[in-house]
Amino acid sequence: MNQEFAGYSITRSISGGGMTKLYVAIDAQQTRFVIRVLDAVSARDRQSRARFFRGGEVIARLNSPQPHPNIVPFVKAGYEGKTPYMVLEYVESRTLRDLILYRDPLLTDNVMVFIRQLAGVIQYVHARGYLHLDVKPENILIRPDGRLVLIDFDLAIPRKRFFKKLANVSGTTAYVPPETLLNRTADDRADIYAFGICCYEMLTFHKPYEGEKIDLVRAAQIDPKVPPTPIRQHNPGIPAGLANLVMKCIAKKPEDRYPDMTLVLRDLNHLI
Repeated sequence: MNQEFAGYSITRSISGGGMTKLYVAIDAQQTRFVIRVLDAVSARDRQSRARFFRGGEVIARLNSPQPHPNIVPFVKAGYEGKTPYMVLEYVESRTLRDLILYRDPLLTDNVMVFIRQLAGVIQYVHARGYLHLDVKPENILIRPDGRLVLIDFDLAIPRKRFFKKLANVSGTTAYVPPETLLNRTADDRADIYAFGICCYEMLTFHKPYEGEKIDLVRAAQIDPKVPPTPIRQHNPGIPAGLANLVMKCIAKKPEDRYPDMTLVLRDLNHLI
């Protein structure tokens, strides 16, 4: 990567994910932005390019006609030579993953604020006609003022009334529900499952299925005979109503989960 890229000056790289690399850059007015660049291998694949640009289109649509405070703002996308890139507004923040790893007071003191913000933005995404399908702490930014920002819509797909069959299963396994792992099907309840896993981690600093070997953890996740560890087993101080809500979100059978994010928000708002 040259110091100059697509009319921006690269100042530093930041940790990327999957097929993308991330850079902080400034324009001629010294305004900071984040540039997402598709790596060279993925850039040669037509489907990877299409998914990358489709993610940018989804962000732009979700921020139209007015920007949403909990969705990363989109600037533009295009090619620099043969390299696909996307420019997003820079968000001064840390990831939710960082806050969980360090048990940061910003998280522990405001956990219900973050849970409600996350539920609200997922409900908004659904209301605008999309499934995110990659909700996880790495894709959730937390600003110093406590505002949550959802990023990375590369896996987003149009929302359907019934199960949608996916071409393949992407995303991080721990946040993908059993029916998607087994049958490649997804609807609103896939995002609700991922939301529940994020809440579980925020409240306990654990996942509901844990182990040293990824294959064994995945096997437990899809095995109907292996229930998730009850959330209050990790943190007995969680109120029963909140514990029940989170455990309902991560139920193994999709029919046992909340069918709609609006109902999750309703029950959250009834909690003290």
